Amino acid sequence: MRLAFALIPLLAAAAADARPLERELPPRKNACWERSYDAAHLATHPRQKVAKIRLLHSPENWQPGEGGSVYVMLHINLRERVKPGQAFDYQLGGFCRAAGQGLLCRPEWDAGSWRIERGPNGALDIRNAGITANPDPYDAEEIADGAARIPAKPDDGIWRLSPAAGPCRLE
Repeated sequence: MRLAFALIPLLAAAAADARPLERELPPRKNACWERSYDAAHLATHPRQKVAKIRLLHSPENWQPGEGGSVYVMLHINLRERVKPGQAFDYQLGGFCRAAGQGLLCRPEWDAGSWRIERGPNGALDIRNAGITANPDPYDAEEIADGAARIPAKPDDGIWRLSPAAGPCRLE
């Protein structure tokens, strides 16, 4: 019994050191979250730009960054499609660091930021602080010609995502 009580502080310390959202974005496993907004939702949010969004965490392809940061990609379609035959029109990747109970994400260049937090009922909330997404694919670390500015206000302040229903791969 003494051993059990001795382990409690060690377990508590390990839990305190855990990265926020480790269950949702596991350190060694791909994770994919997405949301497609239906016509009814978009009708009630007429100034929302984002019609579909995917968050992809792929540690197999992107190793943890400095200080244990996590790299994620956002893939985005706006209401006005640019390339209807392609899965996504825009992308933005960023390194995410622990910030309270969530993660604060920033790209390597000046393209805004976003937070990832737990949402209700097993969802992930992405809180947009104003981002600029490049056309998909675009690999340079700068804002590209044709990039899309997606301000938080009036209707793109938060996107609530669920786990992807099917396979999710780099696109």
